[in-house]
Amino acid sequence: MDRQRALVRAIERWRDARIEEYWIGVSYMGPAVNRFGDHELTVVKGELWHRWDGQWRKIARGSDYWLFSVPGAFAWARDVLRRTQGSGQPQPTLELEFDETLGYVKRMRLTAAGRDASNFTFEVRRFGRGPHPAFTGQGVGG
Repeated sequence: MDRQRALVRAIERWRDARIEEYWIGVSYMGPAVNRFGDHELTVVKGELWHRWDGQWRKIARGSDYWLFSVPGAFAWARDVLRRTQGSGQPQPTLELEFDETLGYVKRMRLTAAGRDASNFTFEVRRFGRGPHPAFTGQGVGG
């Protein structure tokens, strides 16, 4: 199965699961220094929250951290797939893995020889349904 079809099937699994609130623990290594490291996020009532220094901060739509949400990671994977196909240039290596049950992007790694600024690894290390266990609401630490 090609990667585009795998992405579409993963999105379908996610939609079929009908998960509206969830939390996710991700690790990012790559050129975007502001995103480097481990992150805890939760989606509650359609809003994305990021845990930073023990405090929950609401993330504005379109910010970099939206890439770490499930829909954001799907869009990110789609964009990376488009960039790595058919350019006539030496193709970077893309590893893309989806959760078998829920479909979310479990791991995405891009390795482009000679283009260190393009290389990154995104990995979901923890996932749970509902709000993060430590989430207590607007800007309150957990």
